[in-house]
Amino acid sequence: MGIFDKLFGKKEQKSEPKEPVQNSEKLMDSDSFWKIIATSKTKSSGDYEKQQLELEKELLKLTATEILEFDNKFRTLRGEVYNWDFWAAAYIINGGCSDDCFSDFRGWLIGQGKETFERSRQNIESLADLNETNGGDWEGLSYVPTDAYAKKTAGDMPNGIRENFEISGEEWDEEGDDLKNKFPQLWAKFGME
Repeated sequence: MGIFDKLFGKKEQKSEPKEPVQNSEKLMDSDSFWKIIATSKTKSSGDYEKQQLELEKELLKLTATEILEFDNKFRTLRGEVYNWDFWAAAYIINGGCSDDCFSDFRGWLIGQGKETFERSRQNIESLADLNETNGGDWEGLSYVPTDAYAKKTAGDMPNGIRENFEISGEEWDEEGDDLKNKFPQLWAKFGME
């Protein structure tokens, strides 16, 4: 504070105290997790970029530890669909799909909500029922918890739990009719012919 401010009474502005960085390997319970996802989706009216902003608003209402536990649950779910069938679906919908694109797709899929996520786990072809796939621009939702945590603590998010990076299922061949025959409904709606 300068001499002018002391003389004329300018008050110091205090910043909000930050929470300490804390680690946790605990998962947020499913009901709370899916409620936060549903709220962010509803408030965004289906706009994926806006959903990211709404998700951050919801997460900033939580403690730093709760944000980490949300992220642990998010990464666990993303790891559960790390398989060749989901990669094939992303590949068909997007007309191709790299490693990073597939990671973003799985985050986007979680952002569609519990019903869509669970239905696709039972039958990947149910993704053909979606009207909006965000044009293959699926990046963003996965980064929101890290950003919210940094705002809460002014520090980096700890590792929490490790995501599954062991892909499962049967690998497919992008050449030929492998994908067309494997997922005919997805191919009919999004296929590259």
